[in-house]
Amino acid sequence: MIKYLAIAAVAAGSFLFVSPQPAEAYKCFARSPQASGWGYHDYSLGYARRRALSECAVRTPRGYTCYITSCHR
Repeated sequence: MIKYLAIAAVAAGSFLFVSPQPAEAYKCFARSPQASGWGYHDYSLGYARRRALSECAVRTPRGYTCYITSCHR
């Protein structure tokens, strides 16, 4: 029984090293002349970019354009 508990403890401990951490997430920022926005996602750079542009677009007046200024992990 102790052997199985030890195996389970090692497996659970190793999962912590494999699971994504917040520092490994994609973060993107977008700006327009009047507003800004940011997006975040653990796995998808595309989702983080789209989210940043959407957040910026909601705050930007009609006729202006938002651009991605940076994306990093």
